[in-house]
Amino acid sequence: MLNNRVVDIAKSQIGYKEIGDNSTMYGKWYGLDRQPWCAMFVSWCYNQAGLGNSVTAQKSKGFASCDAGLQWFAKRNKLVPVGEAKEGDIVFFQFDKDAEPDHVGIVTKNMKRKSVLATIEGNTSDKGSQANGGAVYAKKRPYSLVMAVVRP
Repeated sequence: MLNNRVVDIAKSQIGYKEIGDNSTMYGKWYGLDRQPWCAMFVSWCYNQAGLGNSVTAQKSKGFASCDAGLQWFAKRNKLVPVGEAKEGDIVFFQFDKDAEPDHVGIVTKNMKRKSVLATIEGNTSDKGSQANGGAVYAKKRPYSLVMAVVRP
């Protein structure tokens, strides 16, 4: 299944660290280096899996802005309830309670009984910074931090 491929590709990137000041291979690939890169990481994973055409929110390679990405998916009726999230879905997070998503990742597992999503995220850390940590990590996030789940 192609969504499994997205997750396998994301897993292969765990431990990747930015070169410094948001400089990454994902930003260079996208053409927007030295910028927050969580969305470019998600776009890169989908492109590597042959699903790039399903994430073209800002350009043919995908999206670099969480806000632009979420708006694009919402207009195309791609949102699903968090309780229905499954492997390969895209999840947008809200950390500061404003109206815009702060961060994005790829769902690897929905732990419904715990109301937690397991994810792989770029530009995060193992502990500490939620949305600007400088590396790719596997995370576990409570439903309460989820702004939206997208099934491209």
